[in-house]
Amino acid sequence: MFALLRRFASASITNTSSSSLLRNYASFTVQDVYREIPEDTGTLLNQFAKHIAVERYKCEDHILPPSKIRYSDYFPITDERYFRRTVQKTQADQLPSLIIHASSYRSNAAVPMYAAALNALDAHAAAQLNQMDTSTVLETLYAFLFLMPNWLTRTDFYHAAMRRLAGESSSSKQRFLQVCFYLGLQKKYQQNDLETFLDTQLAGHLASLSPLDLAVVSNASYKTSTLISGAVREAYEAALVDATLNLKLSSESSTDALLVCYIKALRLQRVQDERICQYLQDICLNPAELSLLQPRGLAHIFAYFSEMRWDHPETVQTIVERLMQLKPSELRAKDLTTFLWCCAQLNCTLSAAQRKQLELIALRKLDNGEYNRFPDQLVDTCLSLCILGHHSKQLFDAAEELKANQRQRQRAQPKVDSRLIVLRSAVAIEHPEWADMRKEQVFKEFTRAPGYLLKQREDLTTYANQLGKDAEVEGVDLVCPIVGINLPSLRVQTLGEQATVYFVELLTPEQTLQFSQAATSLVRLKRRLLESLGHRVVLLHSGAMATNAQALQQLLEQATEAGNEETPQEVHGLKN
Repeated sequence: MFALLRRFASASITNTSSSSLLRNYASFTVQDVYREIPEDTGTLLNQFAKHIAVERYKCEDHILPPSKIRYSDYFPITDERYFRRTVQKTQADQLPSLIIHASSYRSNAAVPMYAAALNALDAHAAAQLNQMDTSTVLETLYAFLFLMPNWLTRTDFYHAAMRRLAGESSSSKQRFLQVCFYLGLQKKYQQNDLETFLDTQLAGHLASLSPLDLAVVSNASYKTSTLISGAVREAYEAALVDATLNLKLSSESSTDALLVCYIKALRLQRVQDERICQYLQDICLNPAELSLLQPRGLAHIFAYFSEMRWDHPETVQTIVERLMQLKPSELRAKDLTTFLWCCAQLNCTLSAAQRKQLELIALRKLDNGEYNRFPDQLVDTCLSLCILGHHSKQLFDAAEELKANQRQRQRAQPKVDSRLIVLRSAVAIEHPEWADMRKEQVFKEFTRAPGYLLKQREDLTTYANQLGKDAEVEGVDLVCPIVGINLPSLRVQTLGEQATVYFVELLTPEQTLQFSQAATSLVRLKRRLLESLGHRVVLLHSGAMATNAQALQQLLEQATEAGNEETPQEVHGLKN
């Protein structure tokens, strides 16, 4: 709606006919030109754009007619209507040259005239699309990219060209790469054209892709959240792993950007390979190579470690120390959220001063408005700090307010809402004075675990039946006692004069960190909350379980004596 209103507001009123007004709903306003700096683009985009520029001339089908455009025939613009009429007389195959000439005009142009030039070129290019062959379409896209790198996806021509190119077959690798690159610039599609394009054409070109070619495809896939599936998935993931392991970081090239591009693609594809972890660990433990990584890139590497539950102490500590040394301005709100989530997931030991420092950084970003459009990042930041044992009332109140405002004007976000519910439960238990909710509202001792949570947990149901046969056990229930934490527990109630209730957390390999064997973040939070409510909690590993009530009591006593809240204990040959 706002985009449509912006186009109405910027439509030229020099021609009063309805057909002309429809043609002149503008892609850009004068305010756009004032506010934005088109040359301010990312290093990776520049690198890919240069690669595409070179590759397009290697294509045998890329044949263009000689340029007939003269700068003086179009620029400088003294009359908007005359310029528009002149542009409309330009042949389709000459448009790329005209758009390139427009880049020379910008430095001396009055802002209103430059905005008029952009809109006129966009409108005529879109109108002439059916008259262009594929080479001209791709050349026109590159000319617009050269003219306004950050604004290409806002043009009508871009969207019309993407609908056409996505349905065409790419006869050469060079043409395939160009289409992938341009499709990957648009992050949001109602129908994912890139997914269809890759499903049908990636297999035919994958074997011939260079490391930089693969990075172009991977970046497009990641930016559009396009999961590569089907028959080509295994080969694509193997190519990603090989490219990552064979990459050598160098200060003389942008190999660090390629590495991060591969890691992002591996995360999207959910490729879990310990060789990648070992490779990244060697980089992090090498000060020279670690210094080559940008903060946002290091955040992605830290996230890959977290998804692999790779809590190698020296590696994790090195990353934490590096990121803690950064100035607040060097860390985006998104990167801070990722960093905190990784620290929580990998059970990093942060001092009270470090946690307070991270809270202050988040508060500064809140004051700067960096969370205004992304309340989900603020919710995740608050929850991660909570898991790390640090609550911030200011951040919590701000998260509630921003999320409420977002809910009124945007579509539902179930995943974010579920994390907010977990945060509310933790606050209600540990800081009830901050919220209207009472402990009784978030602690549901006898709430049965829903069936969908038990489909992949045969170990839980088997263990419940096994414990239920013990003469000292009165009953065993499969429950989810904390509202919002959808991890099933066993509620075990024993008989006798000292009847006791235990909550047993049966850890799967996916809930266990690689080196410390500690539980992952949500399990640890759940245990802490239950213990805050005065309940006894025992952590067990699947495949190494206590078989009766007495063994459970022994495990609990030994864990209490050891004062270890996270690491499973060994009792009678069993791991807690």
